[in-house]
Amino acid sequence: MNLKDLSRPLEISDVDFRVQSINNGGYATILAYKDARVDMNRLDEVLGPLGWQRDYKLIDGKLFCGVGVFNNHTDSWVWKWDVGTESNTEAEKGQASDAFKRACFNLGIGRELYSYPVISVKLKADEWEKEPRPKQTYNLKIKEWRWYSEFDDNGRISFLAAKDQNGEVRFKWGTMKPKNVEPSYATASGGEPIVQAEEKDPPVEEGNVQAILKKPAEVDTERLEAVSDYERMFGKKPHGRMSTETILNEINVESERRLAQESEEVSTDESDEDDEAVSELVVENVPSVEPIEEDDEDEGEIIDTIYNQFDEIEKYKDASEFVKWAKETVSKYIDIDAEETIEEFKAVCNNHYQKINS
Repeated sequence: MNLKDLSRPLEISDVDFRVQSINNGGYATILAYKDARVDMNRLDEVLGPLGWQRDYKLIDGKLFCGVGVFNNHTDSWVWKWDVGTESNTEAEKGQASDAFKRACFNLGIGRELYSYPVISVKLKADEWEKEPRPKQTYNLKIKEWRWYSEFDDNGRISFLAAKDQNGEVRFKWGTMKPKNVEPSYATASGGEPIVQAEEKDPPVEEGNVQAILKKPAEVDTERLEAVSDYERMFGKKPHGRMSTETILNEINVESERRLAQESEEVSTDESDEDDEAVSELVVENVPSVEPIEEDDEDEGEIIDTIYNQFDEIEKYKDASEFVKWAKETVSKYIDIDAEETIEEFKAVCNNHYQKINS
């Protein structure tokens, strides 16, 4: 166990990027952030699942989270504490998650994010709309952008670049180190690197961002993804002689086994939590709506679709009609992996309901 590994810069695949704001000139400020699962994975990796713990305390009405690390030299626990801030959606849940992530910053996990530059990108005409307020359109697919980062010896970021889904470089900051290999790079949505490092001759020139982020060579992406999924699931690489079909079959069998096991153990806490989040909007006999399948739209388009509903909220002046519409809208997306956006939508709906019902 090397505690310095806690502060090792996060892989670019562990960093998420999202649009924080768009100004009237069409410039988007993009936020780089980590989520709590990244912290948990790093703690498990360095300390082991039994080598850390967390606790919460209320101090002067504020929620603090402490992360404890076991010190083998002193045979005792060392704690790092920090306070969380409420989110715009579920206040308690957001505050608890934020406190945990801040406590992990104190341990060094993801601390380099504070040294990231301001990421400001000029959007194309079809990627944003100015009226009634600046917002992104379906054509801005941040989740499909590819990012590459480099760090100095002190763990501070020294180079950051991104290209969009069409291979066009959209952001570049800092100075690239000379290399004689082509580095790996991944999409912001996470996962294993899309291309592994390959020997290159002559070396990539310093600052040549087009070379560092160029389109990957033709590879068997299906097998690479299958091998990556197999390694994450079983903790080891598949035998080199296993066919791609055999690898995928073993993954499917194990996935079904785990799903069956989890279905017997899972509680109803999550469904209760969703009901409480829209407590002001609970009405009788609201018709159910079939949720959209995730395969029908990519995650970025789904989030954009939800954000488009925000503009419809103010149109409703009748409380009963608004309640029915809001519940139907939430039902459409409740099973989609866009929790933060959905919770933000619920919060805005609840505020509007209180205003028209007062």
